[in-house]
Amino acid sequence: MNEALRSRVQSLCAAYAQGKLEFVTNFIDDDIDFISYAPVRVFPCLGRQRGKAAVAKSLETIHKHYELQTYKPVLMVIESDDAAVTILARAKQRATGRAIQLMFAQFLRFRGGHIVELREFLDSFDAVEQVLGREIDL
Repeated sequence: MNEALRSRVQSLCAAYAQGKLEFVTNFIDDDIDFISYAPVRVFPCLGRQRGKAAVAKSLETIHKHYELQTYKPVLMVIESDDAAVTILARAKQRATGRAIQLMFAQFLRFRGGHIVELREFLDSFDAVEQVLGREIDL
């Protein structure tokens, strides 16, 4: 099971990078519980999303605003039906052309081959500075 799940996560990351969102959403459970610990005032499509339709809309919104150039698993740990993945993402903000690079961690729980729970953590301070194109003066 571990190698099959590892392969599934890798294929989901590759599909997401290529904008194949229908492929990705085929592996999302109808009742998924998704939380991205990101500031929703800057990333309103993140935060907490419940249900396949809400998560699909979130993924579409991200792709609408950012052109993904890299979305690559750097480290992956698989145990039973759970996966922990560190991802390197590089994107271009469509509105400004600004290049953004983020490292983040995702924790996924699968049931019946579908993602039922996803938690995502990133250095949101760094992400906000990159999106705004300036350092935040404290």
